[in-house]
Amino acid sequence: MHPVLFQTDFFGLLQEPLSLHTYGLMIALGFLGAMSLTRREAEREGEDGELIVDLSFYVLLFGLLGGRILFIFTKAGYYAEQPLEILKIWRGGLVWYGGFIGAVAFILWFCRKHNLSSFKVLDILVPNMAFAHAVGRLGCLAAGCCFGKPTKLPWGIVFPEGSMVHQSHVADGLVSYGDALLTVHPTQLYEAAAEFMLFAGLVAFRHRKRFHGHLFLLWIAIYPVMRSCIEVFRGDKERGVYVLSTSQYISIVVALAAIGLYFYFKKRVVALQAL
Repeated sequence: MHPVLFQTDFFGLLQEPLSLHTYGLMIALGFLGAMSLTRREAEREGEDGELIVDLSFYVLLFGLLGGRILFIFTKAGYYAEQPLEILKIWRGGLVWYGGFIGAVAFILWFCRKHNLSSFKVLDILVPNMAFAHAVGRLGCLAAGCCFGKPTKLPWGIVFPEGSMVHQSHVADGLVSYGDALLTVHPTQLYEAAAEFMLFAGLVAFRHRKRFHGHLFLLWIAIYPVMRSCIEVFRGDKERGVYVLSTSQYISIVVALAAIGLYFYFKKRVVALQAL
């Protein structure tokens, strides 16, 4: 866990040191890599690469905003008591589905404004969103958020004293200050690995898609299942109600929507082929 990559006060010129947070750096690297891939794919599909890159920038902004809003919602009690913490996004604290909802809503508006096929654009963006998400999860590992439940498996990891994991374990009565630290599932790495595989799979499937929106529908069908499986091993609290987390509830809705949309588009393709 390395939440801060380095600090500098520029040889005493600053009263407080300037910090480079690993979480923010990984999000930036994931976005820049995804943007480069997106430009190349947009031009291959005959679209204006610069326009799609502009779209990608706003997708990042609205994705961060949506992800932060949903995260704050899941921890409303904490942020009601400490409202200034809302602004400290560099400490981690984004819900991917919130970002997804915010990003897709902006994409639909942007495509309508610029007379673009929204499903074609989503097919261009979605594989690279998976890539950016994977890199971003490495930032979660560095920040210590999105951690897993205690485990005795050999690949479990230990976060340092004072980390979010440690504070959560103390609050739950699992350990006391000064006790040996607990080993937890590296859920950040589970999801990063799954996202990299999803990215590779979607890229490989590009040339086999049958209609615009096919890759997008594959993503929203596969990701909820993948995410729900990983959620079983998550250990951070206050992420939902009753027996499921917020992300699991959204996963169910998204998966059902993907199934319905797939059969709708498949029916349209069959009808067009019959003409």
